[in-house]
Amino acid sequence: MINVYILCGGPSSEHDIALRSALNISNNLNENKYNIKLVYIDKKGAFSEPFEKIETNDEFDLVRDIKESKTKSISNFLDIISKEDLTNTIILPVVHGTYGEDGTIQAFLDVAGISYIGNGLLSSAICMDKVTSNDIFEKNKLRQAKYLYTNKEGLDDNFLDKCIEEIGLPLIVKPSANGSSVGVNKVTTRKELLDSGLEALKYDKKVLVEELIEGQEIEFAVVGDMNPDVSKPAAYISDHTFLDYDAKYFSKSTKESLPYKLDEDKLKEAQEFVKKCYVACGCEGFARVDIFYANDGNFYVNEINTFPGFTPSSFFARLCELMYDKSFSELLDILIEDGLRRGQR
Repeated sequence: MINVYILCGGPSSEHDIALRSALNISNNLNENKYNIKLVYIDKKGAFSEPFEKIETNDEFDLVRDIKESKTKSISNFLDIISKEDLTNTIILPVVHGTYGEDGTIQAFLDVAGISYIGNGLLSSAICMDKVTSNDIFEKNKLRQAKYLYTNKEGLDDNFLDKCIEEIGLPLIVKPSANGSSVGVNKVTTRKELLDSGLEALKYDKKVLVEELIEGQEIEFAVVGDMNPDVSKPAAYISDHTFLDYDAKYFSKSTKESLPYKLDEDKLKEAQEFVKKCYVACGCEGFARVDIFYANDGNFYVNEINTFPGFTPSSFFARLCELMYDKSFSELLDILIEDGLRRGQR
C-alpha cells in the first residue's frame, strides 16, 4: 500500500479552509490503497506528530497542541518519514496560501527527496505572487487587466496619481501574494486607494493595483503538464461588484453555476486561453485557473491557484469529476499517481 501523509493547516489566512480541504480528502481516500496519516501544521508553522485518519465531520478535530519548537517538530517529522519507503510514499501538501502555495513546502520536500502532488517550487512561487504572474502573462501577450504595483515606500502621491491617470477609477487593490480574496478591495476614490493599499500591505510587501474588469469571473480545473486537460467552467453568481471574501464564503445571495454555460465556440476559446496561461507559468500536476468573461466579449486572466480548495463545496474537484466522469476518490488516485511519477522522475 502507498503511504500518504496529508499536511494540513499552516500559518496563512487560509488555515481553516486548509483543514476543511484536508478532512474532505482524508474522508475520500481509498483505505484499501493507502496508509493514511495526517500532520497538523499550526499557525506558527510547527508540525504535529503524524496521526491516523479520524472519523469526524468537524475539521477542527484535526487541530493538535504542539509543544515542540518549530525546528524540533520538523526534525521529528523528517525522522519519522525517513523510515518509510520513499519510493512508495507521497505528501499531500494541503496548505493553502502562504507557506503551502508559495513554494515553501515544495522546496522543503524537494530537498528532502519526498514526492508530493501538485505544482513544484517555481510554478507555485510564480502563481502565488500576482505581480510576477502578471509580468509573465504580459510577456506572453495573454490578455489581462491593466496593472501597477509598488511596495510600502513607493505608496506615495506619485504612485496614487499614476494609478488614477494610467488605469483610472474604479480600481481593484490587493496584496501581491495572498489568497481567498483577503485584503482585496474595490476603490472609487483616491483616499480609498491609499487606505486599501495600506491594508493590502498588512498581508504582503507588495501592493497590486488593477483595472476593474466588468463581467463574470469563471473558474477552470486544469490537470496535467505541457498539454493539460481543461474542464468546463464554473462560476459564483454574486451581487457583489467582485468576488470578495464575503461573497465567496458568507453571502447568502451568492449562487453557484456549475457548469457555467458558454456556447461551444466561446468554450473552446476560453479553454485554449486557460491552457496557455497554465503553461506560461510552468504549472504541473493541477491548478485552478480563474479568468474574467468580460462584458466586451473577451477573456482576461485573473490568477492561477496552484493548490485550490478541496472542500466539499470547492469547484476544483467537482469540475474534475465532471471532466473525467470519476468520483472524488478516483480523482485523488489520479493526482497521487501523477505525483509519484513526477517524484521518481
